[in-house]
Amino acid sequence: MKNKKGWLMIVEASIAVLIVLSAVLILVSRQDVREEVSEDVGAIQIRILNLISKNDTLRAEIIGGGTVEVDKRIDLMLSPGWEFVTKVCNVGDVCSSGDIPLDKEVYTKETLVTSTLENYSPKKLRFFVWRR
Repeated sequence: MKNKKGWLMIVEASIAVLIVLSAVLILVSRQDVREEVSEDVGAIQIRILNLISKNDTLRAEIIGGGTVEVDKRIDLMLSPGWEFVTKVCNVGDVCSSGDIPLDKEVYTKETLVTSTLENYSPKKLRFFVWRR
C-alpha cells in the first residue's frame, strides 16, 4: 500500500511541473511575438518616413503645415489592417494627437523636415500607427 502512494506522489509532482513549464513557455512565446511586431512596424515606419522626406512635393507640404498628400501616400504604402495619424509640429513642440486610440498599442516615429529650396522652416512629422 505504501508503494502505491509513492508512485502517486511522483505522478502528481510530474504533472505539476509540466503545468508550470507550459505556463512559462506560453508567456515567453507571447512576449517574443510582440517584440517582433514592434520591430517590424518600426522598420516600416522608418522606411515610409525616409521616402516622404526625400520627396520635394511632400516636403513642401509638411513645411507648409499640411498632411493631405502625405496621408494619401502613407495610405498607399501601409498594409491593410493598420490605421495611422500624422501630425506636423514645430521642432521644439511636443507632438501629440487626440485621434490616437487609448485602448490599442500605438507605434510612433518621427522625422525632421528642415527645408525646401525656397523655404527654411523646420518642422517635425510624427507618424502614429496601430492595428484596427
